[in-house]
Amino acid sequence: MLNKALQQECDRGLPDPLYYIWSGESFFLEDALSVIVEAVLADGAQDFNFDTFDSSSSIQNILDAVSTLPFMARKRLVVLKDFHQFSAASVKALKNYFDDPSLTTCLVVLSHKAPKASAKMNCKVFGLNIKDWDIPKWLKGAAAKKGLRLTDDAVSCLIEYVGYDIGLLLMEIEKLLLSDKKTITGQDIADSTSMVRDFTSFDLLNSLIGGQKTRAFRILNAMLAGNAFEATVILGTLNWHYRQFYSVWHSNGKRPAKMREKTFRTLVKYVHAYREDNFLEIFRNLHEADMGIKSSGRPKVVLEILLIRLLQKGTLN
Repeated sequence: MLNKALQQECDRGLPDPLYYIWSGESFFLEDALSVIVEAVLADGAQDFNFDTFDSSSSIQNILDAVSTLPFMARKRLVVLKDFHQFSAASVKALKNYFDDPSLTTCLVVLSHKAPKASAKMNCKVFGLNIKDWDIPKWLKGAAAKKGLRLTDDAVSCLIEYVGYDIGLLLMEIEKLLLSDKKTITGQDIADSTSMVRDFTSFDLLNSLIGGQKTRAFRILNAMLAGNAFEATVILGTLNWHYRQFYSVWHSNGKRPAKMREKTFRTLVKYVHAYREDNFLEIFRNLHEADMGIKSSGRPKVVLEILLIRLLQKGTLN
């Protein structure tokens, strides 16, 4: 668990009646929930004292659950998932309970967003977001939990190929688990069938922001050949790299903390040719491509259309 304060609270059995835990990464929330369940409920007590709800649930059912006495246990555990999707009316309907929660129930609110100041919830709040520079350490730990040791160069290689997207990094760990190796090196990553040795997603970005049309499509086709890269991985890493590019642009060409020198030197060359509205359009195109990949069933076509749109922002012909 990333948050030491929350870990300490779990070690105490989560004694308070109301907790708000938020993170932009679903994995961190699910990981925290698994620890919370063990901290609050003993084996065998979960069947009678554990309920989960989301934004589609009836408010009355939620209120009934949090008001029910525990059965042969110290307290009940009730979890509200995806609280950021709850309507304003639903939140208002729960306000009275938030102000005066039951002492025999531990209500855990999970959300992708921090609580609004206006909500004034009487609870302990824990954020589980992680900084980019902490991801290498987290990645090693996540792999170790699955019995896999990543060397430092393996971690660097994974991040170079995939970027800092937590979901994509977890996907690569699952792929590496299919091998018989217990220790993974940078060479193993480079040789993996899920990677392309000749090109990385950063090479694709470099071609796109430089307006190198022919090279960009050649790299995309090479990455897609033989399913070496999944369309979602390509899109996810492009999104990450464009965010890096935007951070350089937004800082007026200054190198952001923890950005690799090679990455910075590549990106800073193009800063002068981009404006705020360019980035707004870029991220809108990336979002539309994400929806298209999920719904169209033709990911290659979606990516090709995306490249055409992104190349319109390039600086060279």
